[in-house]
Amino acid sequence: MSARTYIGSVRVALLDDHALVRKGLVAQLEKSSSIIVVGSHGSSKPFRALLAGMPVDVALIDYSLSRDDIDGVALVKQIRAAHPRVKILVVSAHEEGLVVQRLLQAGADGFVAKSQDPDDVIKAIDAVMTGQRYVSSSSQHTVAPASLALLSPKETEVVRCLLEGKAVSEIARKFDRSVKTISAQKSAAYRKLMIANDAELYKLSAHILGQGGSQT
Repeated sequence: MSARTYIGSVRVALLDDHALVRKGLVAQLEKSSSIIVVGSHGSSKPFRALLAGMPVDVALIDYSLSRDDIDGVALVKQIRAAHPRVKILVVSAHEEGLVVQRLLQAGADGFVAKSQDPDDVIKAIDAVMTGQRYVSSSSQHTVAPASLALLSPKETEVVRCLLEGKAVSEIARKFDRSVKTISAQKSAAYRKLMIANDAELYKLSAHILGQGGSQT
């Protein structure tokens, strides 16, 4: 772990919709004498109330919540706007470059892949508290900014969801848009990226990430 330059305990608020993961993270965080878990929730509404009701240093949030909850990127934006001094650290099983890049652009201070060692969560908290941006070693090769810049924010959202394996109809429900609108945004994104289908999107993502299509 890097040398600490902050003084006192770190107050961490935790959000994950899976109780088993939540309890595991709490147990891991409590191993550090410098971390205090001030609360943990399974949905964003009580979590946001927690942030509004007490001092929090780090918001440790899952990227993909339940189907009827807020999108992870939108949640990061809300937290950043309402609590500009809170460090936002995202934990997720989705390690695709577009996902990581979009979260960082939205205002996240760091990203930890769920495939990483549990100790990395504490390392990530230490890093963001000392003013650093933290990205897991398995996710450090993010999408090139030039490639991402080709897409509009909504097109980027659609592509990100496609890389997660979501169908057009699922994406439409998620963002409360019509299937026709999502299909048009998908087509526009593919034209800009000069690809013709989903298979080429995955190949492009693997090429940009430098992972050869493998998952870590």
